[in-house]
Amino acid sequence: MEIQEIAQDDAAFQQYLTERLRVFNDTHSSHHRNIRGVDVPVVQLKVERDGEIIAGLYGSVYWGWFDLDRLWVAEAYHNQGIGSRLLVAGEAKARMLGASRVKLTTFSFQAKSFYERYGYEVAGVLHDYPPGADYYMMTKRFTNA
Repeated sequence: MEIQEIAQDDAAFQQYLTERLRVFNDTHSSHHRNIRGVDVPVVQLKVERDGEIIAGLYGSVYWGWFDLDRLWVAEAYHNQGIGSRLLVAGEAKARMLGASRVKLTTFSFQAKSFYERYGYEVAGVLHDYPPGADYYMMTKRFTNA
């Protein structure tokens, strides 16, 4: 058996690996198996000004978790409470969709301290990724309040 390098980006090969991993996950996890083919609810919020999107949030809800994938505010609108309003509204929508916890990732040069103000805790960190910065996985458990 010889290891072969694939010199060019190969979408079919990548899809093959994805399918093989899904088969493995489905075999070993009923949660993975049961979510296949299900339309996962998403949370999509945006803020517009003069017809231009200046902020937005996107995430999905599955396994009782809100997977907060993206929260962005245009730099000209930082420190105006827009990100806070989006986060609170996104969490509320996710709770309505059955989430009891949230997970997200952020870099040290992005919004770690912002999320900590809203009760998020660091669950893991990759130091020096990218060089000179850190990469954080953060989580939060919703309270019953």
